[in-house]
Amino acid sequence: MEKIRRGDLFTPEQYAKILTEERKRIIEIKKERRVSSRTFSYLFENRDTILNQINEMIYVENVHDENEIEHLLNTYNQIVPEKNEFSITMFIEIPDEQILMKEMKRLVGIEDSVYLAFGDNELKAIPEEGRSTESLESTLQYLRVKFSMGDAEKFRNSKNAFITTKHKNYSESAQIPEKLLEELKKEIY
Repeated sequence: MEKIRRGDLFTPEQYAKILTEERKRIIEIKKERRVSSRTFSYLFENRDTILNQINEMIYVENVHDENEIEHLLNTYNQIVPEKNEFSITMFIEIPDEQILMKEMKRLVGIEDSVYLAFGDNELKAIPEEGRSTESLESTLQYLRVKFSMGDAEKFRNSKNAFITTKHKNYSESAQIPEKLLEELKKEIY
């Protein structure tokens, strides 16, 4: 996918004028690109979702400084999927804060336990480097799934796919809906 450039971004003032419509548009995109299991949800990122994140940051924080904008571009462009890969944001969806705080200890290593399964194949997701620690400190994890050329072909020919967690305390699976699966197949090249 094409990286985001400075010219793709809005100023806070420009974004304010399109804010309502843009948020509606992105909510619909994210709704179609999100897969949920019992405890987790996974957003398959694309250029639109990431561009929106940058524009939202610039708007909410009223950023005008070019160095800060460049920093945002560099940071978020790392999430834009490269050739033959998916970029996935994993959310831990435990709404009760007391339960969440208790479960965080049991969730350590969850980012190393995510797989994309299709046909007879299974690809391990790669967590963001430097984010893993002895304790889980975030309910948000950035993951990548990288395909070899052979894996990409098998994925494009698969009838269904699942995103799974194989953690000692959390073993869950969610099927990727057909509409999203067909879209994802087009994004692997």
